[in-house]
Amino acid sequence: MSADCAGKKAPETQTPSPVKKQYPARLQPKPADPRAQQRYYDLGLKYYADEDYGEAKKAFQQSIEYGPDSFLGGKARENLLKTEQILKTLREMEQK
Repeated sequence: MSADCAGKKAPETQTPSPVKKQYPARLQPKPADPRAQQRYYDLGLKYYADEDYGEAKKAFQQSIEYGPDSFLGGKARENLLKTEQILKTLREMEQK
């Protein structure tokens, strides 16, 4: 070993820390909560059956936020699309 290297440590290699996605506060993903998701999904179905499509849309959106990748999240997305189509049709009918 040379005198220059004596007592010196090799530089430590640092792995970069993973970059965390920054979301605006209103778009922060909610932690998965199957019970809350089920409550909002059921509420969406109730509003849909009562033909209160605006409230049904909000409830299905909340259900998706509590578990977007779950089976129920997928069903909520399907119902959300149906609800949005109905709302669009109703708006078009009002314009005529």
